[in-house]
Amino acid sequence: MITSIASGDEQVTETEGLTRIQAALTARAALKTWSEGAELIALLRAAHEAGWLTRLRDDATARDLAADLPVSHLENVLSVFTAAGVTEGREGVFRLTPAFDALVAGTSSVDLGETLDTVDLARARISSPGPLTGAQALVLARDWAIGPNEDAEPMYQALYQAVPEYRALLEAGGPLLDIGCGVAGASLTTAILFPRFRAVGVEIVPEVAAEARRRAEAVGVADRVEIRAADARTLTEESVFAQCFWAQPFFEPGVRAEVLAVIFRALRPGGLLLVQELFPPVSEEDEANVRVRLDRLFVEQHGASYGRSAEALAAEAAEAGFVDAQIVSSPFGRLVLTRKPA
Repeated sequence: MITSIASGDEQVTETEGLTRIQAALTARAALKTWSEGAELIALLRAAHEAGWLTRLRDDATARDLAADLPVSHLENVLSVFTAAGVTEGREGVFRLTPAFDALVAGTSSVDLGETLDTVDLARARISSPGPLTGAQALVLARDWAIGPNEDAEPMYQALYQAVPEYRALLEAGGPLLDIGCGVAGASLTTAILFPRFRAVGVEIVPEVAAEARRRAEAVGVADRVEIRAADARTLTEESVFAQCFWAQPFFEPGVRAEVLAVIFRALRPGGLLLVQELFPPVSEEDEANVRVRLDRLFVEQHGASYGRSAEALAAEAAEAGFVDAQIVSSPFGRLVLTRKPA
């Protein structure tokens, strides 16, 4: 016989109660699995701030890192990092894996501290849509930037090899209009690669534009790369620029046509526009992936454009009057190169 148990205003059978408990335990197990990532991030930040990760760029033991902490605690930390792929160890001697060594070293401006800041921002903002503050926008801009430094140069060389007509204009000096330049990693690295190159970068967030100017000064190209803190829609130049790169994913649908009209006007006849398929559409299988859905949530809640294919970008440019669109594969993903009619 199945008995009934009173539960508030409900009557549940023993079988139903057991099913509900099992379901709750399953959900609790899932939560604990999800928490592993948050716990690893917290541990990684603590190790970063304590200087352990820098020390682990060379061989080190738990005792080397312990200082005032128990050696057993560091042994446990290192065992977690090894299981997570942060470190590799043998006979009690540990060092960072090559991937995390590059991240801690800040290779190509891909920096651990900036990445952790972005992870923290995503966690704080994931349920809070609305405009970013200037400081928050700077966190994201720093995380997205690649370059300027010598490690980034081969990546941009490979990129420009994929679009030789665009590269020829860079070598000739441009000038380039960089719309939505962020901290200007691309323009600054390009200025290092091509001594005649000149550019104007346009960034709407003053804090981000200030960081771009600081970086231009630091690498000695501020005389050739001008950074303007402005809404791209306010530009008044006509037939000035030989080429334009538009960081299109970071422009919301309501302003895109107007921005493209400004770019069209600013380019010389025959001038080239280059855009990147940064957040391409995903397959039906990938649509079910939690990471994909979280990325879309984070991107779209800030007004950015997620899931525009290269084909859609080419069609968008055609509506603005651009012609001869080419879709090109590159180390940065698929690109669309199109031109203003001569």
